[in-house]
Formats: sequence, structure tokens, C-alpha cells
Amino acid sequence: MVNIYWNIRTWIALGAALIALLVTIAVTPGYTNTGNMFALVQSFSTLALVACGLAVVMIAGEFDLSIAGVLPLAGLITVKLGQSAGIPVGIIAALIVSALIGALNGYLTWRFSVPSLAVTVGTLVATTGLSYWVAGGDVVTMPNYQFGLWLDNAVAGVLSPRSIVALVLIVLILVLMNRTWFGVTVRAVGSDINRARFSGLPTGRALISVFVISAVFTGIAGSLQALSLAAGQPGNSLNFLLQAVTAAIIGGVALTGGKGRLGGVVSGALLLAVLSNAMSYHGAATAAIQLVSGVILLAILLLDVPLDRLVGRALERVSTTIEKDDHVLV
Repeated sequence: MVNIYWNIRTWIALGAALIALLVTIAVTPGYTNTGNMFALVQSFSTLALVACGLAVVMIAGEFDLSIAGVLPLAGLITVKLGQSAGIPVGIIAALIVSALIGALNGYLTWRFSVPSLAVTVGTLVATTGLSYWVAGGDVVTMPNYQFGLWLDNAVAGVLSPRSIVALVLIVLILVLMNRTWFGVTVRAVGSDINRARFSGLPTGRALISVFVISAVFTGIAGSLQALSLAAGQPGNSLNFLLQAVTAAIIGGVALTGGKGRLGGVVSGALLLAVLSNAMSYHGAATAAIQLVSGVILLAILLLDVPLDRLVGRALERVSTTIEKDDHVLV
């Protein structure tokens, strides 16, 4: 029954995203022009990539605040080393640093049973400080912007090499979580880590892995974004973190862990991307866009319990009806 409810949440997120897109198309002349659809896919793919990485951590029953620091840090490392040692070296270095941060988060959370919120607050502060050190407190630019132009070069009208990389990674993590033993282990850890441990599942490896996935996905997004802009800026990306969290919760990922599907997270990211894109298209301020996202998140949280009860009652009625029909047949 619980699994059915969370599956329904996934479909609700997808339905809301499609309705928002169709309504926007209907009321906004020229909204579907190629340039705007290209911008929509660009923003959606980046948000969905980071949100899926974060959602894997949340399904495991943990949380990762450090992605707000990893995103700009990875971009800075890519741009900084890209100037001196070449872009491939910059990308590889950024991903290695991201993976090490994720591994540290996972190890400390598992080995010392420290709440992941506390651990990732620490790494968020550390990565923010590290980004200022790498940048020398200033914006870092890359004179060679040709690679960034290639990353954003249109493919089939609405795609780009940057969005294609993100979409391929999203498909891979969907398969990993839905079709492999790793996904089963992550859900078991999120549902009850002690029971999972007593069952012989590799809980430590699973926790470290989900944090590494989250950090690497964020590092890829930050690296590609910085290359696209040919610049990196120190600090943190708290607004992007909030968007990723909102997408995960809208998509049906439980804050208590063990429940939720990445398909719903992708739908949640699509909903936010459509709303943001539509409001920007109409000239809305960034503050207004954030306000709408916050209202949607609050509405989802407030409706969560009543919707759970409604689905439960409906399923009980169906079960009772089936039992009565079975008795009549007998």
C-alpha cells in the first residue's frame, strides 16, 4: 500500500509538469519557439541531474547540503586548471575533488554515525572557503571560450552537448536505482539501516556510494556550467540546492528515506523548470520565481498526509470489495 502511494506521487508530479507545460503553451504566444525550448531543456537537464543525485542520498535516509558548495567549487577548479593544464585536466580534477568530498561525507556519516546534516554543513562551509581560496576571492575567467560555445551548440534544435551529457547520466542513474541490486540496497538502508545491516547488506558501501554519486553529479553540472560561461565564481549555490530539494520532494521522495522514485524527481525538476522558464519569459523577477517554487513545495508537504490517507482508504475499499466477491464465488 505504501509503495502504491509513492508510485502515485510520481505520476502526480509528471501530470503536474505536463499540465504546467501545456497551459503555458496555450496562454503564451510564441512560447514554443526553438530558442526558448532550447533554454528550457538546458535549465531542466542541469536541475534534474543535481536533483537525481541528491534524491539518491535522500532515499538512503540521509541529506547532502554540501552540493551547494561543490557546484561552484567544481566550476572554479575546471576553469582555473583549464587555463593552465587544459580543459580535460580541469574537468578530471574537478570530478576527483567532488568524489573525494562525497566519499568523506559518506564515510563520516557511516563510520561515526554522525547525522549527515551536520557532516554536510561542515563540508559546505569547507568547500565554500576552498572556493574563495582557489579563486583568490574574485571571479575567475577563461580566455578560451570556444569549448563553452561548443557545449551550448544546438543539437536537433533543442539539445546541446551539455544537456545530452546530463540526460544520459540521468538515464543511467534511473537504470541503476530501478534495475539493479544497488537500488534495492539503497532503499533498504533508507527504510531501516539496522535491519539492512543485520541482513548482510553492505550498508557502509551504500552510504558512501550515494554521497559520491550526489557529489559527482553536482561536480559535473558545476564543471559544465562554468565551461559554458567561461567563468567561475566563489561562494555557494544555496538557491540551486533549494531547487534540487524542491524537485525531489515534489517528485515524491520521502524525507524519512526509503521511498521515492527518480522518475518523479525528474518530473519535479521539469515542473520547476517550466514554471521558471515561463515566468522569466513573461519578465517575472527572480524573487517571484523563488516565491512560487516555495509555495508549491509547501502545498505538496501540506497535502502529503491527507493524500496518503485518501489513497489508503481507497485501497482498503478495493481490497474489501475483492474479498466480498471472492466469498460470493465460493
